[in-house]
Amino acid sequence: MTILDPPPIWTVPEPFRTIYTHARTAPAGRTLFVSGQFGVAPDGRMHEDFADQLGQAMDNVEALLVAAGLGLADVAKATFFLTRTGDLPVLGEVRRARWASDAPAAVTVLVVAGLARPDALVEVEVTAVAADPAGRGPGPLRPATKEDVPRIEALVKAAYAKWVPVIGREPVPMSADYALAVRQHRFDLLERDGALVALVETVPRADHLWIENLAVSPAHHGQGLGRRMLRHAEDVARALGHPTVRLATNQAFAGNVDFYRRAGFTVEREEPFRGGVGVHLAKTL
Repeated sequence: MTILDPPPIWTVPEPFRTIYTHARTAPAGRTLFVSGQFGVAPDGRMHEDFADQLGQAMDNVEALLVAAGLGLADVAKATFFLTRTGDLPVLGEVRRARWASDAPAAVTVLVVAGLARPDALVEVEVTAVAADPAGRGPGPLRPATKEDVPRIEALVKAAYAKWVPVIGREPVPMSADYALAVRQHRFDLLERDGALVALVETVPRADHLWIENLAVSPAHHGQGLGRRMLRHAEDVARALGHPTVRLATNQAFAGNVDFYRRAGFTVEREEPFRGGVGVHLAKTL
């Protein structure tokens, strides 16, 4: 898709260029029209405050994109309906944190008197167009083999590199022995055009499924792949008869902690870990 910002129209200010463009053109291909999504969680519960409702509505949009084999990069138009003008700053903050892009979607924000659900504070709808006529997306997941070890190592290093300056060292997954891990743990890999774009590493335990690692190629961020891999891990847990999924991350990885919270995980405990704080999270299925 191509963004349009012609000279006759006012120039988009720098702070907004990652979340707004005047228009986008899209090639002919599969088109997905996503109905307006409220902040309703999978259990049917409506979140109470605006930020949580917005986050859940965006989660719902991302899940529908993934189900259609699309990602945020394919969104051509997004419309946000708000019931309170005072929530506009939060909307901007969340959009920058989650849907910022070098080629953002065309966006409309409307403040309305009310929505179809009286308790709804925000509604989000999008139109997405496959980036190519064939609508190619990441294919089905497959198990890892020993031949995949070099690619797994490369993906993990790329995915975690951004955290090195945050904690002053390489995160644990960057130095793991993946030749051994592939023999002992379950790895599910997601590929596109022959390239490894995401993985999830899981370990069955007595009463839960442990997620040892979930990594997405930085070149494929914003396409809902992390959420797809997480849902797959939850499906694996259910198939094994485990009622709970658990994992741990670094408190300094604020984006990761927020991602898992929005996916329904809760913090079980926090404890010192290698000069920082380890956060242990769990989700009941």
